[in-house]
Amino acid sequence: MDLDYTHTYAANPERVVGLLRNEEFIADVARHAGATEHAVDITPDATTLTMSLPVPANVAKFVGSTMKLKQVFRFEAPASDGSIRGRVDVDVPGMPVDVKADALMVPQSNGSTEGRYTGDLKVKIPLVGKKVEAQVEPYIRDAFAGLERRAADWLTR
Repeated sequence: MDLDYTHTYAANPERVVGLLRNEEFIADVARHAGATEHAVDITPDATTLTMSLPVPANVAKFVGSTMKLKQVFRFEAPASDGSIRGRVDVDVPGMPVDVKADALMVPQSNGSTEGRYTGDLKVKIPLVGKKVEAQVEPYIRDAFAGLERRAADWLTR
């Protein structure tokens, strides 16, 4: 399943990427996502958020009562035009679910950033993979949207 999400951030790309490398911000994202538990790991090369999220009954029959998500963000140095390329990978440990998305943070003339995430979601379960993809995709979308919502709050501080 193709993924294509566009977010607007009220700051330049370097500040947005800096926020995505901030442990307190990432922990805040997990709490606001309703995570029952989470862990954040920041290294010079990547930001990793691992969290467990409760799932509704219609998805629980496929994945259990909670879904563990592991999001890894990697960003390159800014390009000469101020844009920043990156990668966001989402893994669901113990499940045949794989999300890979390219990220592109582009400065806008008003000082904001357009963040575009494009990639795909794959569920490797014979016969029902596409059905499970359709049920898992809202959680992936919500995870990306949660970043945008929390960033909107944090960038006004």
